[in-house]
Amino acid sequence: MKKIILLSICIILVISYILCGCEKYDMSSKEALDNFKMQIENGHIKNMKLTIYCMNPFTLTPAPVSVKDLMKNRLEYKVVVKGSELEEHIDLLNKISGDNIVPVEYTSYIDARIYYLFENKKGQKIFDVVMWGGDDKSIYINGLEIEGNNIFYDIIIPFLPEDIVEDFKLWISRGNID
Repeated sequence: MKKIILLSICIILVISYILCGCEKYDMSSKEALDNFKMQIENGHIKNMKLTIYCMNPFTLTPAPVSVKDLMKNRLEYKVVVKGSELEEHIDLLNKISGDNIVPVEYTSYIDARIYYLFENKKGQKIFDVVMWGGDDKSIYINGLEIEGNNIFYDIIIPFLPEDIVEDFKLWISRGNID
């Protein structure tokens, strides 16, 4: 009887640990976005930098593309946006918040076609976004897989080369993402 009670307590502790870890991870992503929004509201956007890595969405790959692969791929685009340029699009950036985060029910895998990163002046990550995840076209915010939300794509459009924007518009119109 004591063994059953001890085993039950262990199982409850393991489940509690797992559930607490998931919530904490979710909260860190929401907190990162809310922190970003607060920094914008406090006028710190000029001290930020946005780096965008992307590849043509129609590029066929033998396997899903990791962020590391996307960053080192010679066929990709890399765009660096300074804080002064970000300030010009402050209205669009203000649309980002932790409210845009809805964790997915079932996780998938990363197939990165776009990766972007907001950093402060010291080069510390504020938050990053990976698009997209597997078959369901989810998005990853600071590693947390969430349901796709166009705001995370829309905010980088003004900074991308026109040809890559056109490729993504065509890819999206064909139903490859929502």
